[in-house]
Amino acid sequence: MNTQSNGTCDVPVVPHQRVGDVRPPAPEPDGRSAVERYKEIIGTAGDAIAAMRAKDDERVADLVARLAESQDRMAEVIDREKVVKLGAALHWEQAVEALWDERWMAMSPMPRPDERVPARDQREYNTAMDVAFQALEESLQKRTLLRRKTKE
Repeated sequence: MNTQSNGTCDVPVVPHQRVGDVRPPAPEPDGRSAVERYKEIIGTAGDAIAAMRAKDDERVADLVARLAESQDRMAEVIDREKVVKLGAALHWEQAVEALWDERWMAMSPMPRPDERVPARDQREYNTAMDVAFQALEESLQKRTLLRRKTKE
């Protein structure tokens, strides 16, 4: 047989199949053949893959449901934002109309939102906006703050 010496023992250079020295594989210590053991290993791997796919399917279903909920919340927030912006624009226009006769007061376009304001519940800001507008209307009804007193 073709062998090569590595100093301690002779190691075959050409595999047994090439030289025609074909012997059946030795049985495993537990009496099973290599084919049976291979089938068992492949079966175990297949079961593990099926279990992982089932887990992945559950996770996908959960994530799709959470995504749908998040998209619904985003749609609600966008609608609320539109309503708040419309309310603020209406209050601004009403304030400009109410102060139109006050020529001494320079009116500017509606200011941009102040992003430095601390985050709070939107209802607090809506209430503050309504209270401020109500205070403006009340002060205009009194006419003492913005109108000059005329001599009688």
